[in-house]
Amino acid sequence: MTQGATASGPVRSLRVLAMKIARFAILGISLAAGVLVARMVMTNNPEPPAAPVIVTETVEKDDVLTAAKDIGLGEQLSAGDLAWTSWPRDLAPSSALLRSQRPNAIDELAGRIAKAPVYQGEPVREERLIASDRGFMSTILPKGKRAIAVSVEALTAAGGFILPGDKVDVILTRQSASRSGNSFTSETILNNVRVLAIDTTTAGERDDKALPPGQTATLELDPAQAEVVAQASQLGTIALVLRSAQDSADDADPGIVGGGVNFVKFGVASQVQTQR
Repeated sequence: MTQGATASGPVRSLRVLAMKIARFAILGISLAAGVLVARMVMTNNPEPPAAPVIVTETVEKDDVLTAAKDIGLGEQLSAGDLAWTSWPRDLAPSSALLRSQRPNAIDELAGRIAKAPVYQGEPVREERLIASDRGFMSTILPKGKRAIAVSVEALTAAGGFILPGDKVDVILTRQSASRSGNSFTSETILNNVRVLAIDTTTAGERDDKALPPGQTATLELDPAQAEVVAQASQLGTIALVLRSAQDSADDADPGIVGGGVNFVKFGVASQVQTQR
């Protein structure tokens, strides 16, 4: 009995050792499998790239004085016609009015008259405005042009539908003597000339609707045309014929037309001949 019991002791110890070794082996395999799985997951799902760093450049801005609405030639400005608009300082025109330099520019320019059209959103330039106490008509006249006023009646001014800024033809109607009695002849002496004003109303002051028939029309002419109109007004009746807007381009020829008008200059009679 003693020898059998003694022999079974080493066997049992070997079995326990074998079980411990098996457990360590299984634990090692599990750890290795876990590491492998973790590497596979990291490989398939890489970390997202870092967000790009955006560097923003600060643009220095200032308020520029602009037109709050379209401003026509000869129109007198009010405070409501002007507005401050945020504008990149580097892109602002050199002649623009900046709020940082002229904070009271709106009040200073109110009441001035535009000598050129200014469109909504356009920077307002002081050199394109004139003080209301100056001669407006002489300021808006182009170089080399003259302004002359002629008397017209309702029937000879397209029933009052001729407005300042329109283009017209000028017709002279005069009486001539003949054997059968007096007769009247009409001829176009000027064409495509601009009307600067009707009575004392200019293009910037007129309403959107037609003006009441006036008594005086001021025309924009060159010196030779002004002489023709001055002489024609002494010979007969002047009538203005309204031209179509499509037939009134600025580059159209505003020549002297008709059969000619006799006039005296420095005591010498002469005639302006037809130009067609």
